Amino acid sequence: MTSRYYFYLSYGHSVRLRADDRPDTDHWAGRLFTELSAEVAKLTGAEPSTPVGYYDDLVRPMSDWKAELTGVLSSTDVFVALYSPGYFNKSWPLRERASFTGRFDGEADAERFVLPVLWVPWPRWEREAERAAALRLGAGIPEYAEEGLQAMVRLAMYRRQYRTVVTRMAREIVTAAAAAPRPGREAVAIDEVEVEPTDSTDIQFTVGVLAPSRAERPGGRAAAPYGSSPRSWNPYRGVQKFPIAEYVANVAERLGQPARIADRATDLLRLAEGAALVLIDPWLAGTTGGKERLRELAGRLPDWATVLLVADHSDPQYVARGARLYESVAATLTAAGVAQSRITLIVDIGRLVDRLPSIIDNACTVYRKNAPVFLPKGADSVLPRISGGEGSPDA
Repeated sequence: MTSRYYFYLSYGHSVRLRADDRPDTDHWAGRLFTELSAEVAKLTGAEPSTPVGYYDDLVRPMSDWKAELTGVLSSTDVFVALYSPGYFNKSWPLRERASFTGRFDGEADAERFVLPVLWVPWPRWEREAERAAALRLGAGIPEYAEEGLQAMVRLAMYRRQYRTVVTRMAREIVTAAAAAPRPGREAVAIDEVEVEPTDSTDIQFTVGVLAPSRAERPGGRAAAPYGSSPRSWNPYRGVQKFPIAEYVANVAERLGQPARIADRATDLLRLAEGAALVLIDPWLAGTTGGKERLRELAGRLPDWATVLLVADHSDPQYVARGARLYESVAATLTAAGVAQSRITLIVDIGRLVDRLPSIIDNACTVYRKNAPVFLPKGADSVLPRISGGEGSPDA
């Protein structure tokens, strides 16, 4: 049975700089969630073990984020939006909000169950309607309008004002939840929501997959990790049922990058259209034509693409043969011109979960630094030169 939540907390995720990093936005949003949950539980008399709220840090690793959050948003009474410049510049939080509000008849009806919060201030002349809506929560508290709630949760000097705002939030949530329709409509599937972030810095992120299908797997290889196509490949099937390419694409989208999956030869031509991360099953090297496919990939791989060889060290076949195939894949790629520094081996699901955000962020950073710059149509292809004064060689 699906739990019923009083509120869902939505915010724009930060970018991780290291694999073990938990950025400020994520940390302080989690702190607010914990304290707001305690306040709502106190007002409603909920048992300590009963969850009264939800935010996406509670989604189980390696699960289908989109499906799970769509279910949560369908069973949530109030949508708490932590507004910031990053909230409006990323498609993921806007899709969460659109998924929730799609349950109601029109904008006015939906607004009754959306609680906007000024998390990080932005210039008053931008998104004036959203700013005005978020400011109502902090009426009479000038620090809220000047600093935003994130600064207030961080700084001890604002502790009293912060507690006042959190109490107001809890009361508004409980009041709105009492009027929420039950049973409510299903939320719009996040996959079906289309929103356009403002001033977006999003780039296209392609998740390439090179893995055998179940029919193509090497002789003696277990069938369980494979499906009808490469994108069905799941090396950690013993832990969860979600294909790894879908999981990587989900994480990229939560970090603000529109993502797509390429698992066919024709699709892999699109790796050069944006940031790219290619997932390779080492067992591909043991298939008929597998090494040729690897050499073909190396010829198409843009300079900024990252290669991730993924295996499971707990797989009985990894020690027996999989480790040697990893070495074969790495040797084939490097011989074809792919630098060893661009190839990473992951053999543990926990390590993948921990490192993936930083791997994706790094892939996007490398793309921005190394991707070719295309001049606008009609622009002069000859770049201007700074000439010296009289007597210089260019004068």
